Amino acid sequence: MNLSDLLKKNLVERFQSDSAQIKNELDIAKSDLRAAKKMLTIQEWGWAHNAAYNAMLQAGRALMFAKGYRPKSQEHHLAVVSFIEAVYLVKFSEDLVNAFSKARLRRNESLYDKVDSISQTQAQNFVEKAEFFVSKALEILKM
Repeated sequence: MNLSDLLKKNLVERFQSDSAQIKNELDIAKSDLRAAKKMLTIQEWGWAHNAAYNAMLQAGRALMFAKGYRPKSQEHHLAVVSFIEAVYLVKFSEDLVNAFSKARLRRNESLYDKVDSISQTQAQNFVEKAEFFVSKALEILKM
């Protein structure tokens, strides 16, 4: 899916943001990443994964805002993941974007459907990926 498709499907819309909004999203991402790391230390694998996912989501929103877009639909999370894939795939590896997409589904499962659905290895690996994603977003946005 490309940006044109996202606009046609009403997943995203044009949006005039400012540097304070972008910085706020990145601050949330960094805070969520710190929380994810803390959750690992107390063996809360699901919460570590979900906090890491939220860190990526907030960094993704910051990247969207910087390009002049925001999620429009009720499928907010899908819109952010799809935007990153459509616009920033050259900046992130396909593997990382796929991990972001899969994490969206795992998050829903762990929050709503199945207790203990995230393993220690999944949580640890995903926190590392989220850390890379957030640092790359900070680098792209020069913040």
